[in-house]
Amino acid sequence: MPANPRIADIAAGPGTLSIMAAEQGARVSAIDFSEPMLAQFRQRAASKNLTTQIEIHHGDGQKLPFESDSYDAAFSMFGLIFFPDRIAGFRELHRILKPGRRAIVASWAPFEGVFGIMIDIVRSHVPTIPFGQGQAPLGNPDDYHREMKEAGFAHVAVETIPHDLEAPSAEEFWASVQRTNVAIIMLRQKVGEETWKIMSPSILGTLQQKLGTGPIAVRARAHLGIGTR
Repeated sequence: MPANPRIADIAAGPGTLSIMAAEQGARVSAIDFSEPMLAQFRQRAASKNLTTQIEIHHGDGQKLPFESDSYDAAFSMFGLIFFPDRIAGFRELHRILKPGRRAIVASWAPFEGVFGIMIDIVRSHVPTIPFGQGQAPLGNPDDYHREMKEAGFAHVAVETIPHDLEAPSAEEFWASVQRTNVAIIMLRQKVGEETWKIMSPSILGTLQQKLGTGPIAVRARAHLGIGTR
């Protein structure tokens, strides 16, 4: 990897990974379909004086406006898993990488514990949501191996990363989920703000009934699928 690598951040959301990479000297091309997310991203990049290091694009991760054979690394943190055509997303990651370089795609391991309870509660309010029922997108390492190899990647490997934290309360946990969980953010956009204003307090109330009002131990696990062009 060169000292100032060129990386791509696909479905970049508010730009957390892009900003971390740019602060370490990387040149970043980032893309997301959500203008509200990109507005946050632009503000964050400007506040850190990183606008010359980060190119921010509004567009489709299944059809990237980036050159082939041009990037030292490519990432999609909990974004590509929601693409209608994941194979197209993987193929685009493969296309833009330089030969021998790697892509990393993150997904959730199957929901359990507090996250499982939260998803069940959300499903009780919106039974048609496309997650929390059956296998999560790329929730099984075998799916990574099959789909990344189909897209042309070699040396595919999956690492499972645990992340344990403590939320001060159910209220703080739910507030954090609404800010950071892509699936919940997408659901909120789908149902609309007026409906969400009615739904969210009800979800929180049920969370408090099930989890109490004190601190909550939260355990999450993420899969990182890694493939080489």
